[in-house]
Amino acid sequence: MGKELKVIEYELSFGKAARIVNVYSVFRYKKNNNLYIIYGDIDNNYNTIYYGSSHIKNTSVLSMSTKEEESEIIKEFIFKITGKEELDNFEIISLDNIDGIEIISSNHLELKPEIISSLTDLTIPKKKEKVKQVEKKVKKRSGVGKLFPIFIILIAAIGIYYYFSTISHDNIVTKTITCKKTSSENNLNASKEENNVYLFDINDTLKSVETTSIYHFNTKEDYENFIYNGTMYRYMPNDKFNGGYKQNDEEHSFTIIVKEEVNDNYRKPTNYEEVLSYYKRDGYTCDEKLLGE
Repeated sequence: MGKELKVIEYELSFGKAARIVNVYSVFRYKKNNNLYIIYGDIDNNYNTIYYGSSHIKNTSVLSMSTKEEESEIIKEFIFKITGKEELDNFEIISLDNIDGIEIISSNHLELKPEIISSLTDLTIPKKKEKVKQVEKKVKKRSGVGKLFPIFIILIAAIGIYYYFSTISHDNIVTKTITCKKTSSENNLNASKEENNVYLFDINDTLKSVETTSIYHFNTKEDYENFIYNGTMYRYMPNDKFNGGYKQNDEEHSFTIIVKEEVNDNYRKPTNYEEVLSYYKRDGYTCDEKLLGE
């Protein structure tokens, strides 16, 4: 029913330790056909669990805050689970193919420690203890046996040398172009700030593009409508994309990052000069930079 999941965060910073939470359940409430999620910290020192409306996106599950009155649905589910009663009003959603949770927002409930402990025991599978292996006595190697690892190391070293000596210089990034543009999104009551970075190889051929789009909303209400009504999903790529997104509740802005490798399906210019002139004609302000500048 439940599962330990990694919290997916798009803060664009390195070295940040992954946060793991207990996702006790994702379920559909049959009376209103809405999807809900309940989760909590693994080391729950505050006797608090979190809940929200939910959505399955590829291999991750989302949490979004919901109306306060819907806490009664969450309480009913928890007390039926911990009381080992029939869940007639609920449809449990499988988490077998889910490996992460995206927390956009959530509500919270304070519960008695014994309720949280019971909820954890009944929904989160126990980790299997590792079986200690009995050490085997190592037989003395013969002279040939002692030399064998040296031969393996020499062969590996030769292989690595030839591999790196034959790498094409076509993949070495030597130039970048950064193009910026600001436009109005009247249907959102927001402005859109777009920042594109184009990376080129030694032959002036485009290798990859990273696009950062920041939506700045005019009011807090416009921003919250975009986030909580699910409008944000209409502005993301349809397929699973290499990049991420993040929201800034204080500045009322939402950022989408898309990283794209240039391949046979890429339909825009790929030559350095053509890329530069193409985006300048389209109203972008572009800066050129050589590697090492």
